[in-house]
Parts: sequence; C-alpha cells; structure tokens
Amino acid sequence: MNDRIIRYINYHPIRTQRGLEILTGLVPWLVIAFLVAGSFVVPEIVAYVIIAFNIYWLYRSLQMVIFSTTGYLNIKATQKTDWLKKLPEGYKKIVNVVIIPNVKEPLALLERNLDSLLSQNFPLKNLVVVLAMEERAGVVAHERAEYLLKKYKNKFKKITATFHPLLPGETIGKHSNEAYAAKTIKKILVDEEKTPIGNILITTSDIDCVFPPQYFSLLTYKFSTSKNPFNEFFQAPLFMYNNISRVPFMIRLPAIVGGIYFLSILQKYSKRFVNFSTYSLSLKLLDEVGYWDLDVIPEDAHLFYKCFFAKQGDIAVVPLFLPINIDAAEAESKWKTYYNSYQQNKRWAWGVVDIPYIVKNFFLHPEIPLWNKISRLSLALEWHFAWSTSWFLITLGATIPTVLNSAFARTALGYNLPRTSSLILTICMLGLVAITVYDLLLRKKLKHFFNPFTYLQWFLLPVVGLIFGALPGLESQTRLMLGKYLGYHVTEKKV
Repeated sequence: MNDRIIRYINYHPIRTQRGLEILTGLVPWLVIAFLVAGSFVVPEIVAYVIIAFNIYWLYRSLQMVIFSTTGYLNIKATQKTDWLKKLPEGYKKIVNVVIIPNVKEPLALLERNLDSLLSQNFPLKNLVVVLAMEERAGVVAHERAEYLLKKYKNKFKKITATFHPLLPGETIGKHSNEAYAAKTIKKILVDEEKTPIGNILITTSDIDCVFPPQYFSLLTYKFSTSKNPFNEFFQAPLFMYNNISRVPFMIRLPAIVGGIYFLSILQKYSKRFVNFSTYSLSLKLLDEVGYWDLDVIPEDAHLFYKCFFAKQGDIAVVPLFLPINIDAAEAESKWKTYYNSYQQNKRWAWGVVDIPYIVKNFFLHPEIPLWNKISRLSLALEWHFAWSTSWFLITLGATIPTVLNSAFARTALGYNLPRTSSLILTICMLGLVAITVYDLLLRKKLKHFFNPFTYLQWFLLPVVGLIFGALPGLESQTRLMLGKYLGYHVTEKKV
C-alpha cells in the first residue's frame, strides 16, 4: 500500500500537491459546515463534539498553566546563571554568525538590534554580523549598509553586508534573502578563511530583535555540550515587549497571549517544538540540507521539516530560556496598525502550506519511525486547524445547535449544552490568570496586578480572537485551497 502511494506521488507530483492543498484548506470549512448543517440533522452528535472540544480546550488550558509556570521558573534560573563561566575549554573556536534580513524598515531598529549584540558578554571577536540587504531596495540599501558598516567597524569579529539579487525561481521574502546571505558568509568564513564549518553557528534574526546579554554564551554552551549539536535547532522564547505599552490594546492582547503561549509550548514540546522567527542552528546542518528553500515564504518551520526528513527524523529543538524581545505590529495610525497585525497573523498562518509537504514526505520516508512522523504531523494539524476553527467551536459552538434547532433545544441535552460548555470554559479562565500573572512578572509590572483594566480587557478577547486569530487563519487556509498563494508582506515597524 505504501509503495503504491509513493509511486503515485512520484508520478503525479503536481496533482498530489494540489489535492493535498485543497484537502487542507477544506478541513476548517467542513468543521464550520458540520456545526451548522449538523445542528439540523444530527444535533446530538454536534453537541457531543462541542463538549469533547471544550474538554480538550480545558486540558490545553491547564497544561498552559503548568508549563508557563515551569517555563517562567526556567527563565529566572537561566538568567541567574553566568553562562560565560560555564563554557567548556575550546569555546573560543566557535564563531557565532548573526544574519539580519532587512529591506526598508527604520534604520533605528537595525541599530537597536546591533546595540543588543554589542551588549553580549560573549566575546565579540567571536561574533560575525551579516546585514542581509535586498538589492531591490536600491540605493537605500547601499547607503544604509555603508553607514552601519562604518559605525560598527571593528566592533565585532566581522560585520559585512550582502545584497540579495532576486533570481529566477525565487520569491521575494526573508527566506531567499537569508539563504543568499548564509551561502555568502560560508564562502567567506569556510572557503576563504578556512574556518571549520562545524565551528560555525548561524542565528537568523528578525530586524526588531533585542537579544538578552547572555544569549550567545548560553547558545554556545548548549551547542558545545550537546551530544548531537549538528542535528539541533536552538530556540529562545519571544515576547513582543519592545513596544507593548504603545500599541492599541486590541493588538496588545494577542501579543501577550502569544508570548506566554509560546513560552508554555516551548517548555512542553521541547522534543516536538518547531523553530520560529529568530533561532539558531549549525552552519553544517544548514549547508547539508541546502539552506532555506527559495520559494517557500513561511521559511522557519519549513526549514525544520526539511531538516527532519533529510536527517531521518533525528532533529530536535533545544530551548534557550532567555527571552528575546521583539515588536508587535505598529504603524503611524491605529487603523493601519490593525491592518498590519492582521497581515502579519495571516502570514504566520500561511505556515499551513507545510501540511501538504509533511504528508507527502510522511510516505516518502518509510525509514523514519512511524510514531516520530505521526507526532510531527499531528502537532502541525492541531496547531493550524485549531487556529482557524477553535474560535467557532468555543465561542459559538454551544449556541448554534440550540438556536438553529428549536426541537433539540427542548431536549435535556440541548437544555444542558450551553450550561455544560459554560462551566468547562469558565474553568479554562485559569489559563488567562496564568497569562496575566507571568506577563506582569516578565514585564516587571506587578503594580498592574491590582488595576481593574488588567482583567476587564480580557472580555474583548472573543472579538480580538476572531479578527486577529480565526479570520487570518481561515483566509490563509482558504487561499491554499483555492490556489491563491500568499505573497510576502513586510510588517511595518515603528520606533
């Protein structure tokens, strides 16, 4: 059976790809249609599905409470440790390369990023900075590079700029830019300067990142002491705290939720986590798999899966519990800020394109243990389909069958469905308490713990969840189904 599927995939690659894309994009609409149509035909089944999903949501909420707690405690313990002193002998052979892709974002963001690199307690003579410019930005890119190379000259082991020319077969975006930058720095460090490729770590950094002072000491320690360093990604939790006090609260809410959720899943799924946004890996691994694909926009998770299948499933993510601060979407006007945030979430949700990729390679790599593949596929399915459907199941699910089917509403199950659902979801509020507490602790804003607005703002979470969660997720998956592929949209940043 498996051989037959492999032959079909190999003989019909385009048909297989489109079929999987259509099926992937169809799933959330089938769930929504089931809630509506099923309420007329099989309301009892709909009710039990809703209750089951609410129980699942409670399970996830309680898990978040537990793992955000342990994640926060890990952060505090990690911050108290002097990682430079713990580095083993020979660590000075390790070269850390930081690639910072950028186009036309504010220059001050790049300077802030570079200043955070200067604040590292790791020896700067072991730090290489690559300003990954886009040739399409024209004279602006060259002028910016010239200014920064002059300002930060002799501050690091090396600071250089690359200018990515968009070549045939490439799409515009971070993926093709950082691939060009990584290949260029390999030529310089490995081919010309003869630095052993196994001694080079690559960190891909979004322009708005502010690295904690011990980041590269901790990264080098984890890499140097790992038993399998060339098959690992290294990921720190990301918090949108650089501008959190400035953005509208409708942007602030998902930013806060996203940060604490990111921390909890990094803690819980340390063996199944998938890297995101800003992360590190060895140049050796990156070179072996052929760098980032030049035509895949959601490059971060895709690179992980590319490595996963290339290394027969022997790939892991190592948590670095030192928070990296980034920016929430922000523009000159409030409405443009809302628009940018929606576009950013839609781009993140476009990671759903990895599901057809994972499914195809699930069959094409029989050498990988079945459970290893299932765990990876199931996590990707859970994340993306919960993204687009959970709002409908949680917010509207318990009311749809009783509103649409008055006969069912008069039954015992119909009468108790909203009450049972409400009780379960009320217990889920423990997750919001955990988010509030650890957000305030991490931002050192404990005085806000007694501010009523800290809690009143959560009443708008259903609205925020629809606009900045379910809808961009649903749009991305629908675009995939219809073949309306997403282009790269640079999120506007403001200093």
